[in-house]
Amino acid sequence: MKNSMLLKKEFLLGGNNISTLMWILCAIFMQFIPHYPLYVGPFYITLCIMLTFGLNQTSHDILYTVLLPVRKIDTVKSRFLYCGIMEGGCVALSLILGIVRVLVHFPQNDAGINLTLSYLGFQLVVFSVFNLIFLGNVYKNPVKPGFHYLLGCIGYAAGYVLFELPVWLYKAYVSGLRESGLEPEGIKEALAELSWYMPQRIGCFVTQTDFSGQIKQLPVFIVGVLIFAFSWIPAFRCGARQFEKYDM
Repeated sequence: MKNSMLLKKEFLLGGNNISTLMWILCAIFMQFIPHYPLYVGPFYITLCIMLTFGLNQTSHDILYTVLLPVRKIDTVKSRFLYCGIMEGGCVALSLILGIVRVLVHFPQNDAGINLTLSYLGFQLVVFSVFNLIFLGNVYKNPVKPGFHYLLGCIGYAAGYVLFELPVWLYKAYVSGLRESGLEPEGIKEALAELSWYMPQRIGCFVTQTDFSGQIKQLPVFIVGVLIFAFSWIPAFRCGARQFEKYDM
């Protein structure tokens, strides 16, 4: 009961303000911008998380919470649940938007990966990296989250580059084949001749938006979900241990 009430406090008093709501809407609907990097939108979710800590500094939310008849670990747990719901909700809504994009024949994304199951799996991994770096360390001094957020942003950017690199190489490879005058069938044959581990072949695989391509990408999404779920364990343990030592 205490955890549910603390979680309710997070949504009603913690970070649920107009600016945070606007960032969340931007994170979701930016995915309908044609030819725009899809990883940029969910990045605003991380900004919402950081703003929650920043706004709590001015409202003395942490001090108020620890004065309640609750354990310090419950305070961390409710904040982690709040962050997890925001990130998981973003991916769930992105999945719905991906279906809508297919139904309305939304154009392919020339700026990077398409909104596919592979992308959603990768996004969950990128969130996991951010959580381990930021949430796993921010409770060393929760009223000053800026430095650890910067480190989390660097981790987010590194994950973004790592997962987008095969897509960029694939699109550059296909563009070069087209400029050489190769027909679409010839391009398919050239891609099929590449080894499965080649970046261009991987980029081709993760950008497929047809039904059969999505079925093949399902394991990537499942792995992303598992990494996202299990990454909370070390992050929470670190955060809880740090907050127990934190001197209010």
